[in-house]
Amino acid sequence: MKRYRDPRQLYQSVGFLYESHRDGQQGAPVIRVTELGRTVLRWLDLINEKNAPILGRHAAYALSACQLRNPVSRTARRFDQAVEVFPFAFIWRAMLCLENRISSDELNRALFRVRNESELTEAIERIAEARRTGQIEVMGEETITGPAKNDRIIPWMSMASFGWILISDKRSADGDWYEIPQRMVPLIESAAQLKHRHRDFSSIAEYVEHISSAAALPRDLR
Repeated sequence: MKRYRDPRQLYQSVGFLYESHRDGQQGAPVIRVTELGRTVLRWLDLINEKNAPILGRHAAYALSACQLRNPVSRTARRFDQAVEVFPFAFIWRAMLCLENRISSDELNRALFRVRNESELTEAIERIAEARRTGQIEVMGEETITGPAKNDRIIPWMSMASFGWILISDKRSADGDWYEIPQRMVPLIESAAQLKHRHRDFSSIAEYVEHISSAAALPRDLR
């Protein structure tokens, strides 16, 4: 999993927008904002602790459809065809099986190695064993190394939490764990149960619209 440095790529990855050219025209591309992107924009000045689950539910539905192998980034496009990972859904499923929490080491040594649903189950079992025994080596070697490894893990958890709405930021709690707040558990359980078919997309636009559509937003009747 790579670190997202380009906000445009980040917004495309979670279904907010994409670039396209007007029919038959050349020149600078036009930014197309999806239904999900417009909804999030409307909520920016309204969201608070009480109403966060309303937007959070639809955000989780959208994130559940996000694929690790997708047309948005060059790195993602180079993944082997055998890689069928829904990164945010996989993180949620692991957390739900592991007391609604996960650490950076568990992500780095176990989850970030997963290539499919079967390997996710095995990774969860290794994490559980490491917790029981206190032997971190059971999970395997680190996927990301170096002094900046946490800087590469944090963006993935920020996206999985939809900007820390769905999952608490361990940095704000000054602890070791990313945790699903109790009031968000039913919401995450609902989204994590969704089973999407892994697909190959012909364009960034097709993929981004697919993510936006997965949010299952109600019709805007204003």
